[in-house]
Parts: sequence; C-alpha cells; structure tokens
Amino acid sequence: MTLGEKLKSIRKMNKLNQDNFSSLIGISQGTLSELEKDKYNPSFRNYIIYKSQI
Repeated sequence: MTLGEKLKSIRKMNKLNQDNFSSLIGISQGTLSELEKDKYNPSFRNYIIYKSQI
C-alpha cells in the first residue's frame, strides 16, 4: 500500500473530507490531494512527521 492509499484509507475510515483531514495532520488540502494521488513524494523527514501524526 502506498502512502497515498494509506492516507486516503485512514481519512475515509474516519469519515473526514480532505479539508478536515489535512487540517488535522497539518498540511494543506492541495498537498493531501497530491499525496493521495501519489503525485507528490514527501521528503523522508516529512514522511516521518506524517507517520507520527497518523
């Protein structure tokens, strides 16, 4: 499972839209959209930050 698939799965499990979920994890809605589509690959540092917040 890619990072994008994982983020989308967690978001949907919690019945959140992209705007609400992105606010919870501290990124913009646009960045979340790009991550979910696997169009954006975060740096290792950002990946660790995302993992710690999920």
